[in-house]
Parts: sequence; C-alpha cells; structure tokens
Amino acid sequence: MYELSWVLRSKPEWQRKASDLDILSKWRKEALEQQQSLDRDEKLTEKMARQIQLCGYAKIADSERGIERGCFDAIWYSDRLISDDVAQRLKTAAGALENVPEDAKDWHPGSNGQVLDLVHPSLYCVVYGRTHAYLPDKPREWAISEEFCWLPSDFAVLADGSVTLVSPYINNLHPAKQQPFYRIIEDVVAAFIPMFERVLGEIDKETNVALEESGRIQGVDCVWPGDRPDSDPEEGVDEEEWKRDRNSKKDLPEANTYSGELEQVLSPISLRGRTVQCIIKLANIHLTPEQPKYAGGSWHVEGMANEHIVASGIYYYDEENITESRLSFRVPTGQPEYHQQNDNECMRILYGINGDDECVQAIGSMVTKAGRALSWPNLFQHCLSPFELADASRPGHRKILALFLVDPTVDPIASATDVPPQQAEWAAEALQQARADAASRVSHLPQELVDLITERVPAMTREEAEAYRLDLMAERTAFVGTHSETAYGVRFNMCEH
Repeated sequence: MYELSWVLRSKPEWQRKASDLDILSKWRKEALEQQQSLDRDEKLTEKMARQIQLCGYAKIADSERGIERGCFDAIWYSDRLISDDVAQRLKTAAGALENVPEDAKDWHPGSNGQVLDLVHPSLYCVVYGRTHAYLPDKPREWAISEEFCWLPSDFAVLADGSVTLVSPYINNLHPAKQQPFYRIIEDVVAAFIPMFERVLGEIDKETNVALEESGRIQGVDCVWPGDRPDSDPEEGVDEEEWKRDRNSKKDLPEANTYSGELEQVLSPISLRGRTVQCIIKLANIHLTPEQPKYAGGSWHVEGMANEHIVASGIYYYDEENITESRLSFRVPTGQPEYHQQNDNECMRILYGINGDDECVQAIGSMVTKAGRALSWPNLFQHCLSPFELADASRPGHRKILALFLVDPTVDPIASATDVPPQQAEWAAEALQQARADAASRVSHLPQELVDLITERVPAMTREEAEAYRLDLMAERTAFVGTHSETAYGVRFNMCEH
C-alpha cells in the first residue's frame, strides 16, 4: 500500500489528477491488473487499492512551500522549498570555496578523490580533553563517542519563522572571509524549519500513533487461524486441489475504510520562539571520465548519541551530467511472538522476510534530484545508491547542503556559542590584524610577543585537525558496524516462543 501510494504521488500534478475520479479509478484498475500473475497472498485487495489515502496526503501537504509526505511516515520533501534567489546565492558562495588551489582542496579521506568537503563537521570537531572551554567527563555508553563531538551552531527561530544565527560563527566557515554564507545558511535553516516541525511531530512520543493503532490495516497474528496445514500433500491427493484448499484457509490482512487518520495523527511541533542547534555540512561529489562511477554509500544514521541528532535535512542544490540517484531508508523490526514453529510462509506473507533473515524493513527510497529538499528522523538508517556520469566523456557533479538538527527537547550540547574557533590559522590572522590596528592594544606589543601568544593560543593546526578527523572517522566506522549489528542484525528465530 505504501509503495503504490508513493508511486502515484510521484506522478507530476498528482493532487490534481487524484481529484479526478475517472483518473483515480483508472489508477486503481491498473494497479490491480498488474498483479494478476501473483499469488493471492501477494496481491493488494480492492480495499487496499482504495486505502492509499491520496486525499489524506493532499490535506497534510503544505501547498505554499511544496512540502509533502515522502515514501514513508516522517519522511518529508519539497522541490520548491528553497527560493531561486537563495539557491543562486548558495551556488555563488560555494564557488568561492571550490575555486581554490588544488593542494588546498579537502578531498574526503577514503573517497578516492571523488568527495570534496567544503564544510565538514568532522574537521575541527570537539575533542574531549583538548578543545578549549569544553572539558566534560567522558561518556561511557557504546553509542556515545568517548573522544569526539561534532560542533553545532545555535539559531534563534523567530515568531515569524525567520532564523538568526546566535553563535558567533559556524564551524569551518570563516565569519569574515565567508560572511555571505552566513545569511544563506540562515535562510536555508528557516526554510527547513516547517519540514523539521513535521518530522518532530511524527516521532514525538506523546503524539505518535503506531501503524497498527492508526486504523489503516486489519492486522492478523498469523495467516493460519488454526494449526498450520502440512507443507506437502498426502500421498494420492491432487496437488493443485490441495494448494487451492490450503490457500483458501489463509486469513490475510485487509484494509479498513479510510477515515482521516493521516490528518488526525499529524501534529507538527512548533519551533518558533526557540533556539535550535544545527550541525552544518557542505559537500560535492565529482565524477570524471577517468572515475565515472560513484559506488554509493553505506547504511547509517548521522552522528553518535552525544550529538543528539534527531533529524536530518539535505538540500540538493546542484547537479550536472549524472544518472539518477536515490536515498533509501530502512528500519529495524522486532521479532513477532505469535508465529508457529518454522512457519516461514507466514513470515514471508506478513513481513516479506524469510527465516534467518535480518529483522529489517525497507521503507522506500527518494530520488535525490537537483532542487529537492529532504528531511527524515535520525531513527531511520539511510543509504545513497550508486550513480555515474550520464555522458562518460565529460565531468559531472552533485552538490549538497546538509543540516543535522540537534534534539531541541534535551539540554543543548556544546556549540560554537561556547567553544571559540579552534582553527590556529584564524587565531594567527586575528592577532596580526589586531597588531596592525593602531587602535588595538595588541599594536603596542613587539612582534616576538605576538608570535609567542600565537603559539600559546589553545587552537588546532590543520595537521592536528586532520589527524583527529581520521580518528573520528575510524571510531564512527566502528560505531556504524556496531549499530547495524545491534539494531539491524537481529534475525528471525523460527523456533517456538
């Protein structure tokens, strides 16, 4: 049902078309006809084809900003969230970071020279016991980094929905040299706030309604109302007749009549009048005729528990000469406790999972085209699909701006408001500028003393920051493996419970 609904909502002008009863009837007929070759337990029923809730999805959309529900609950997208003016200013400002000497470009470690980091939170991150003005006790849980933390900036969300940067800087964006970026990021954060509010509203414990409680599906504990029939016919029994009789005994899930559950459940949480923390990332993927393919990403969530990232937002602001790419999502599932021993058939019908498969449910994918903004809860693992050059004879690229929202319901984490810039180069430049300013007290100090002060400033050199980044990446690679194994590595046990 989710898949059919999303296929229809991916059509151009789907809301207008869905309001035409003739078109809607045609869609349902086509969906049912395409399943004729499937077994009964694999088919959508007539009720299911009617319960795709297109009218509900239209009602919860934000027509002003183009915000709509994506392929699954709590995943939202818009193809016109960011204005043309902001998009153009972003491209221009990013160009200043891209057009630097080759030896100054920050190619992401391990990316084979394909991923260019313009702003990345792993560089000049918070290092426990090293970063000035932030010396907490080291946390101990496996999901919490004992060494590192990404550094967010604080943004005030005003009553009118606009956003103002509260922190004095954004990590890895020079507050003077890259000053044009600051207003752009404020505008992008402001545009994402309504989308974040929807994501938070759907995962809020007090308002969230589970699928089985939402009235969409008449669930069944098992497809066999009584004891499971034998897996093979008895000797002398006609096999086709035995199959028909066996299949007729199955109690399959059915859809209820839609009665407005989507509108009733959706309850966005307002962030207006609050200060939110966002971690900023800006990165490009570059393909060339020599390296025409991008292998795709790995399944992961963003950050670690001490960063409290509750939602992600990505704006795909530019692409050229690449094939379609998708961002896929999945969630872990619990083991059901009501199946019979070795009943693989029941598990396959109800969950699409066989015995000894991992307890993981794929929940769909979103096309990541230029101009699209996506947001989803950090409860879902996501993975970028492979893509390549559309025309292998010339270069291509994809560029993104990512916002990682820190949970606004917990105590704030250390931010750029608390932690002075750690870039030693910035500190040295500031001291030299102060010495050149006749109105500054530093101007009266001898150069030797200024040099000594520069050496004693508790900042990081570029070499130190890059070394810490490698350590952080190694730690998080291990975390991704542990998280996937712990949350996603449970397998169905087909023995009795």
